[in-house]
Amino acid sequence: MSTRELLVEIGCEELPADWLGDLVDRFGASLGHFLEKARIEVSGEVRAFGTPRRLVAHGTAVAARQEDRYETLVGPPARVGRNESGWTRAAEGFARKHGIGPADLDRALTLIWTKRGEYVAIRRRSRGKTALAVLPGVLEKTLRSLHFPKAMHWDARISGEPFLFGRPIRWIVALFGDEVIPFEIAVDGGEPVISSNRSRGHRFRARRGGAGTPFAVDSFAALREGLHARYVMLDRDARAARLRELLLTRERQVGASRAGSLRLDQLADLVEWPGTVLGRYPDSFLALPEEIRHTVLVHHQKYIPLADAPAFVAVTNMPDDPEGHIRRGSERVVRARLRDARFFWDQDRKTALRDRRADLAGVRFHEKLGSFAEKAERLESLAGWIADEVGADPEAARQAAGLAKCDLTTGLVGEFASLQGIAGGLLLREEGAPEAVWRAVYDHYRPGGLRGRLPRTVTGAIVSLADSADTLASLTLARESVSGAGDPFGLRRAAFSVIRILDAGPALRGGSRRDPWPTPAALFERVRETYGADVSRQSWQDTWLALLDFFEDRLRSAFERDFPRDADAVRVVLARGGFPAPTRRSVADVRRRIRAIATLKGHDDLLALAAAANRVGRILPPDQTAADPDPELFTADAEGALFAQLREAEERVTADFGRGRYLAGLSVLSRLRPIVDRFFDDVLVMVENPQVRANRLALLARLHRLFSAIGVLRELDPDRTRKRGAPAD
Repeated sequence: MSTRELLVEIGCEELPADWLGDLVDRFGASLGHFLEKARIEVSGEVRAFGTPRRLVAHGTAVAARQEDRYETLVGPPARVGRNESGWTRAAEGFARKHGIGPADLDRALTLIWTKRGEYVAIRRRSRGKTALAVLPGVLEKTLRSLHFPKAMHWDARISGEPFLFGRPIRWIVALFGDEVIPFEIAVDGGEPVISSNRSRGHRFRARRGGAGTPFAVDSFAALREGLHARYVMLDRDARAARLRELLLTRERQVGASRAGSLRLDQLADLVEWPGTVLGRYPDSFLALPEEIRHTVLVHHQKYIPLADAPAFVAVTNMPDDPEGHIRRGSERVVRARLRDARFFWDQDRKTALRDRRADLAGVRFHEKLGSFAEKAERLESLAGWIADEVGADPEAARQAAGLAKCDLTTGLVGEFASLQGIAGGLLLREEGAPEAVWRAVYDHYRPGGLRGRLPRTVTGAIVSLADSADTLASLTLARESVSGAGDPFGLRRAAFSVIRILDAGPALRGGSRRDPWPTPAALFERVRETYGADVSRQSWQDTWLALLDFFEDRLRSAFERDFPRDADAVRVVLARGGFPAPTRRSVADVRRRIRAIATLKGHDDLLALAAAANRVGRILPPDQTAADPDPELFTADAEGALFAQLREAEERVTADFGRGRYLAGLSVLSRLRPIVDRFFDDVLVMVENPQVRANRLALLARLHRLFSAIGVLRELDPDRTRKRGAPAD
């Protein structure tokens, strides 16, 4: 089949840098997906690129025509549609409905077998359309599939239906080979945006013609070359490389290295052609804590602070600044913002942080959950309990938890919201508070999800854990939830923070991962107790299942990221039906279990054990309890032999699992395989005698409970694990 090059460029007003990375990936993936759905074959992948003003997707070899579609249309049953004389009137009516006349019945109709029996059918081929006829619809679906944190209404319509986008679209390049793909976006009260072969370069600079003047392209190579000649680097890696060189030059000028948290890829998405200017501010601002200066520069201006120097680097969208206008403008903004920060810092230090706690009564946490003053009381109680559980200093934990939210009433946080927690820690340090306390307040918003930095101290981890657990349980109690990509209250972030700290918290103490950090279920139950009589038992019971469901989903997601090749091992440990339930195990213990299953999952013994567990599970009634069987009711040697080995295995497995020695315990379990096979070969479980039947079911229930002590083994897939796991012994 013949192929052509596909090129799509969506030119728009500047997109925010923090949208661009994911947006570019989704643009390429969505276009490839809808091409596949439209039966247009693509050799290789659809590659995507982006700058603040454009999204570009490119396929080198895209089929010029849809694949033909073969379909089978099923009609009446064969007994109705055909007899000794041939096709019946029922078959003729079915054929006529699909445009087939009486003369063509023998050619068009056939008999086929289905799950319901033999039927009259028509098998036919639908000729594929040309790609050029299908691509406008593919492009529309691709654009409509893109989601933005905030989509704009810009009075646009496609195919008569309203069309929202992240920013208004100004031009579209849509080429299939040397032909323009017909596509139009209507704009109420304005000129429509019509696809063409003409792109645009940098908004302000150009080597050829005027800045932003349209230029013709006939291929992706021509687009990339034409943009480069007009001060647009299409490739993010190229922008980042140029930016790296420029930053090194600026650092050498000052003799100071970069500081702050901005990454080069984030900075590269700010501009189409990276340039930099070196800005300075008065030495007097060095008296401000570094965190405050960096917040002004990084979070508000996306400037790069230089360590231990009153200087910064601003990334610009211009190759140079010969007159110094950009530099002077950047310095003017920075000086003004630093003056604001210094004013608020000086004012906030006039009031001790502990004296601000009463003001929290006027700051609402949630309309159904009261104020931050009430939350602070819950955090004090919860943090003290956690500290007792893990052997830390409960007084330091309670003190830090009670002060953690007090900086919400400061002018500094009111002006620079990203300093929450940090501002409180800095103020406490200025006041001479114990290091354990001020560092805990400073760090209590960490890790902020799965990938953020952990608190640096055990007290910080305790306060962070208390805050995230209270937020998650309390908002679930208030019936808040997530939907799709929407999570306005940060419930996912809170759950992932709880998981990170419960998993890594023991290591913060310098001890082993078996230190006694609480289980998620115990932690959330303690949150309920901090509410006291304000929350009825019934209200909490209604919340409890929703909370555990949500947390278990996040727990599974977190460990699937950590064990990307061992998703079935994650399912074994986190599936419901194991003993105890996942939320009643420590998170560190869940990790050890998954690692043990992942280590052994390709071995024949474990696969056979999973098969035996599945066999036992299928025969047991759902409400069967693991009662002690009565040996006096055994009538077959295999029953007594299984019971004897089961009791011995229970003792050893319980001891091994209790010490976290899961590989050793699984080895003991695997040795039950021959006696379990013998039991099922020699013993009929569901006999007529009700006492014997109940006794045998009790024996199997006890065996099932032992199997389930590691997880739900039936979740192992022998075919999949044998391919990726260790070789069979």
